[in-house]
Amino acid sequence: MYKMLKEIYEQPSVMKRCFESNAEIIRLIAKNIKDRNIDNIIFVARGSSDNATTFGKYIIEILSGIPVGLAAPSVASLYKKNLKLGKTCVIGVSQSGQSEDICSFLNMAKANGAMTVAITNNHNSKLSHIAEYKLNMNVGVEEAVAATKSFTAEVLLLELLAIFLAEDEKLIFEFSKIEDIIIDALRKEDLIKENIDRFRYMDECFILGRGLSYPIALEFALKVQETSYARAKGFSTSDFRHGPLAMIERNIPVFILAPVDETIEDNIEIAERLSKEGIDIITFSDSLELNKKACVYLEIKNDLNKYMKPLHIIPLVQLFSYHLCVLKGNDPDKPRRLNKVTITK
Repeated sequence: MYKMLKEIYEQPSVMKRCFESNAEIIRLIAKNIKDRNIDNIIFVARGSSDNATTFGKYIIEILSGIPVGLAAPSVASLYKKNLKLGKTCVIGVSQSGQSEDICSFLNMAKANGAMTVAITNNHNSKLSHIAEYKLNMNVGVEEAVAATKSFTAEVLLLELLAIFLAEDEKLIFEFSKIEDIIIDALRKEDLIKENIDRFRYMDECFILGRGLSYPIALEFALKVQETSYARAKGFSTSDFRHGPLAMIERNIPVFILAPVDETIEDNIEIAERLSKEGIDIITFSDSLELNKKACVYLEIKNDLNKYMKPLHIIPLVQLFSYHLCVLKGNDPDKPRRLNKVTITK
């Protein structure tokens, strides 16, 4: 078994461990954000972690009302500039905790009065030593180059922060069942294997999502790029209409990640438009109306709280990416030209 698949299947137990080992420190971080009258949050990350923080921006703004920004790490690492961060919580997110530009930004933030938090999978990392507060993903060593369990853990931790900021104890309890949500998603692997062959020669695709699904679309695209070497492009469903739609051709499939929530009507509308032009649509959704428009669909669990559905979709897109990679004859554990830890300055 490839390490990527092994690590995908480790997720039920390691996400449970991630939740249980971090819940109380996240509660403390949320309390301190409020006690210190923090009025904005800034994330600093790269790669898959950057996609996770884009999710964090959506969920924290939706649930807590605190504005969230995504940092440009080079402002600190290359341009050597200082920012006014006295009323800001800066959260560095990195699987390895070793990226120089993320560490530089957190150092700069700390020197300029920010509350600092590190989310890593290595409690002894450079980033962890800089930060005032430390969250350890606690998912074990991730050996495959393509991030799977670390990305899911980052999304889980950022969503928990949003929930604690919102003081939604009922939702916190629901997230204690994270193991069951992921197990249910992994049960759909056979369905993915049954349908994957039609994508053997796919060398380009679009992947769409809106709201909380948009960052997962970006991560899905990244996984396809780095393991299958296909030109996968992730877009917000709404932004897709503002230019990228012009690139559509009949031989380019479109994947739509669309749980039933406030964004579903927009996703149904774009699917109708694409299907009229003969475009192959693949959906990850619990909307019967949307799934009827797809040539292939993966039905997501429809009795979940809408804020839990993203964590049901993530293992599905990871499994799809893995099986596409293997179908194309690639090694998912060792994508060409890539290393597990990327040190950017």
